[in-house]
Amino acid sequence: MSVIKIKNFIITILCLILLSTFSGCGDLSDEERIERIRFTEFFLFPTAPYIDKSYIEVESEGEVASVEIDFPVEMQAIQKVYSEFVSAYIKEDMGELTLTLDTAAGMEYGTSSVIIHGWNNIKNYIEVNWTGQWGTDCTGDPNSQLTEFHIRPKNVKVPWMEASAKGPMFYYHPDRPVCYQDIGQFYFTKRSGSWKIHQIDGSKFFTDTRYKAP
Repeated sequence: MSVIKIKNFIITILCLILLSTFSGCGDLSDEERIERIRFTEFFLFPTAPYIDKSYIEVESEGEVASVEIDFPVEMQAIQKVYSEFVSAYIKEDMGELTLTLDTAAGMEYGTSSVIIHGWNNIKNYIEVNWTGQWGTDCTGDPNSQLTEFHIRPKNVKVPWMEASAKGPMFYYHPDRPVCYQDIGQFYFTKRSGSWKIHQIDGSKFFTDTRYKAP
């Protein structure tokens, strides 16, 4: 079959789909008509970057969140990686600490005064703290419990599970050699089967009530 015939065949199929979509719109409400148009444009151009697929994300997320997420299991796994993070920090073990972190692009680490961007900068900051005048005095408690869990399934914009939770975080004071604890905001990702910390007091922390753990 020639290229021209194939193109004509595809155009014919697309026209039939469009015709079937709009021919039944007479008795539909505006909302139902919009949904048909949205479905048609997604069916015809599923990967087109210029088509707004936010409605697909919202609908699919809501369905998956209520059906597939085992909140107790995921919360336990998230708590575990947080405890391992604190424990590795106390031991000043960068190897163990790295295992708890998602060091991909976009990683952020909040301090008492600024947010540090990028794993290399964060790693340098932590190492300076470990070798500085405060030593290991500025540490948290691995037994501390996270609260206010929000867990979201993978979706159109984020193709992996993500979560947010609050918990104790330890900071250095920028002006004097003291350490203090405050409630930190943690953002977690589950890219390859295990949860890791991607941001501490970063910009991706979310509190969407649709995904709040019961």
